[in-house]
Amino acid sequence: MRFWRWFAGRHKLSIDRTDDSPEAWFVVIRPWQVLMGFVAFLMLLMAAAIGVVAYTPILDMIPGMPGEKSRNLLIDNIIRLDSLEREMNNLLVYSDNISLIVDGKTPIVRNVEMVGDSINIKSKELIATSAADSALRAQIEGSGEYSIAAAAAARKSIRGSLDLLPPVQGSVTTSFDPKNQVFGVRLRVESSATVSAVKDGTIVAGYWSPDDGYVITIQHSDNLLSTYKHNSTLQKSVGAHVRAGEVIATVGDAESGETNKNATAADSSETTEVELELWYKGTPIDPEGYIVF
Repeated sequence: MRFWRWFAGRHKLSIDRTDDSPEAWFVVIRPWQVLMGFVAFLMLLMAAAIGVVAYTPILDMIPGMPGEKSRNLLIDNIIRLDSLEREMNNLLVYSDNISLIVDGKTPIVRNVEMVGDSINIKSKELIATSAADSALRAQIEGSGEYSIAAAAAARKSIRGSLDLLPPVQGSVTTSFDPKNQVFGVRLRVESSATVSAVKDGTIVAGYWSPDDGYVITIQHSDNLLSTYKHNSTLQKSVGAHVRAGEVIATVGDAESGETNKNATAADSSETTEVELELWYKGTPIDPEGYIVF
C-alpha cells in the first residue's frame, strides 16, 4: 500500500543552486505519469522505426538484411519456380504421350501435382479420338497417295531409279536453291565439252531462248525429267531415244550459245557454264544428291 501511495502521489522535483539563493527550478510530478510518458515515447520510437524500415530502402544498405530488393527477388524466384513446375509437368505429359503414339497406343491426359520434390499423378484419362484424327490416321496408315507406305515406296523408287551419270565433267558454281528460283546446278566446264544424257530416255523438248541458250529436256522412267540449259548446239531432235552417257548437245554461252571470252590468261582453255535440272513428278530435286560431279 505504501508503494502504491508513493506511486500515485505527487512529488516535487527541484533544482537548487549551490548558494543560499532560492531554488532555480522545480516541477511537481507523479511517478505513474512519468512511466506512462516513457511508455508512450517507446511506442512512438517503435512506430518510427517500423515506418523507416517499411517505407525506406534502409534495409537494402545493411548487409545480410532482407530488404525490398530481396523480397522482390524472392517473389520473382517463386514465380519462376511455379512456371518451371508447370513446364516440367507439360513436358512430362508430352514425352509420355509421344511414347504412346510411337507404340501405336492412345495418348492420355494426366492430372499431376507436386508432392515435395516429386511429381504425383492424380488421375489419367484417355484422349477422345476426333473425327479429323481418325481421318488423318486412316490416310497415313492406308495405301493412299499420302500414306507412310506410299512415301517410303516413292523414296525407294526414286533412289533406285536414279542411277544417273554426270552430264559433263566440271565444277559446281551455283548450287540448288529453289527459294531463289534456282532449280538446278550450274557447272563450269571447258568450252569444248559435250553434254550427255544422265539416263536412258526420250527427248521431249528442244528449243532456244535468249536467257538459257539452247535447252533440251529428256523424259526418263519413273516420272523423272532432266533439263540441260546454256548449250550452243543440240545434237538430238525431239522424239529421239537416247541412252545414258550419249551426247545430246555441246556447251556454250548462256545467252548466245558462244563460249566464254572473259576467261583469264591463267586458264588453259576457254570455259563456259551448263545448267542441269532434275524434276521428279513435277517437283525439282537437287542433282547433287544423286550425281557426283
